[in-house]
Amino acid sequence: MLHSPRIDDHDHPETITTLWSLREDVRVETAEDGTAVELHGRWSDLRVRDPEPGLVETLRRMSLGPVSLDNVAPGGGHRSWQRALLRLQDLVVRSLAFADNGQVLLSAVPLTHAARFSPEPPPEGALLKLSRFAVLRREGDLFQLESPLSLHRVLLHRPEAQWVVAALGRPVSADKAGDDIPLARAVVREILGYLIGTGMVLVAPNADGDFEEDQDPVLRTWSADDMLFHTRSVMGRDDGDYGATFAHAAQIKPQPAVKNPPSGPVVRLPRPDLDELLDRDPPFTTALEGRRSVREYGTSALSLRTLGEFLYRAARVRSTGMVGDGETAYPASDRPYPTGGAAYDLELYLTVRDCPGLPSGIHYYDPQDHCLVLVNEDPVAAGELSAGAMAAAALTTPPPVLITLTSRFQRLSWKYSGLAYALVLKHVGALIQTFYLVGSAMGLACCAVCSEDVTVCAGALGLDWRAESPVGSFVLGPLSDEQRRCHAHHLDERVPVNGSDWPERSAAAAAVEQREKVRARATTAVSSRLV
Repeated sequence: MLHSPRIDDHDHPETITTLWSLREDVRVETAEDGTAVELHGRWSDLRVRDPEPGLVETLRRMSLGPVSLDNVAPGGGHRSWQRALLRLQDLVVRSLAFADNGQVLLSAVPLTHAARFSPEPPPEGALLKLSRFAVLRREGDLFQLESPLSLHRVLLHRPEAQWVVAALGRPVSADKAGDDIPLARAVVREILGYLIGTGMVLVAPNADGDFEEDQDPVLRTWSADDMLFHTRSVMGRDDGDYGATFAHAAQIKPQPAVKNPPSGPVVRLPRPDLDELLDRDPPFTTALEGRRSVREYGTSALSLRTLGEFLYRAARVRSTGMVGDGETAYPASDRPYPTGGAAYDLELYLTVRDCPGLPSGIHYYDPQDHCLVLVNEDPVAAGELSAGAMAAAALTTPPPVLITLTSRFQRLSWKYSGLAYALVLKHVGALIQTFYLVGSAMGLACCAVCSEDVTVCAGALGLDWRAESPVGSFVLGPLSDEQRRCHAHHLDERVPVNGSDWPERSAAAAAVEQREKVRARATTAVSSRLV
């Protein structure tokens, strides 16, 4: 049962009023001749021609804070203004307040140009409940409700509004919702009308409490977290800052382009020769068509030379420099895979089980000096990471090398608003595809892993997960002879579609081409000896 604080009845007036205001980012300007008023907002500029007397002053006062139309136009003269305001409602904030003292209870703030709002009083006897997509959180000094399904944000200015929200955790009628709240029923119903009108509260269409949201086959497959993350990392359903805003540039220095490597024993990695790679690499189509996830490994060990070549080709730093000017300038780098703003937030940690010349344990890859730094030689920590990868990728044996991808989040959030974490995940996809293509060209067994334990990884890698945390994994090893002969993707009841024979054909063509190269080199060597 909901228990409210003991508050005297006189602290809770029984009548409320509607207040009108403009979004805080709306600017009101009047034409010099007084024939029009312009409203400049976040997503649109609106021009009202020949405004009625008093409307311009009302809009000006609304830009300063909530006002009652009854106060600015006594006697009902505001009705035509109200119709005009409804045409501008994507810029207008509607609020409920106690009538006698003007204390605001809650406000409905439009988030997009398409936002439309009208209070919807709850039907008599109908069951209500809070949408499972509605999220209550603190922003500044206020609690606010937001939902990916709503084009409004509801600000809860007073505890009384919060009590009503708290009463809607389970299906309840409007009358019952106010039973344990020291508010007049009429006030509760007005609050519910705002919550229903913004989509935060659902109304069951029948007495059985079958809410449409629960029956919708599309919504049932969405989690509240996933949908909120999606709508807040793209444009169109939120009013948050988006893009390269450099919101923290004035207060926080940008992180270095390349992370300072941790202390520990260092192993220098061999560097491949470009001319040799150009000579022996398969064509791009062969590498692309040969990309597949392989979960079994050959008996030979993965050599240090091979591991060094893989990391050098896929993830090394090719150059460093500065991007931007003034306080928005930051150090950046260039690497083989793409990232937003050349920020390169991703770091690589290798859990090594079987690589001659490299101690078993967990190593950090320094992409600038192209070396590995041992950060944890505890076999238990390495075993936990390997066991997690085995379970996530359905491996039958521990991987020879597990690459854990972490993100230095601040590298992106320092510059970008709204899309920073979504950009992290895009970077993970770009790097993993690069891993696959390089591994395919080199004839290695590769497999992406889509599950990481934040707590285990942070402990094993010695990281503060809030600053740098795992976001992806990749396992690497030598191909078995059987896998080298098999170029098809193994799928149950495989149905050929769109060039399904390309992997076999391109691999065969590449093998013929390689044999011709070997024959040509042998002929050249013989000729040079004869000369």
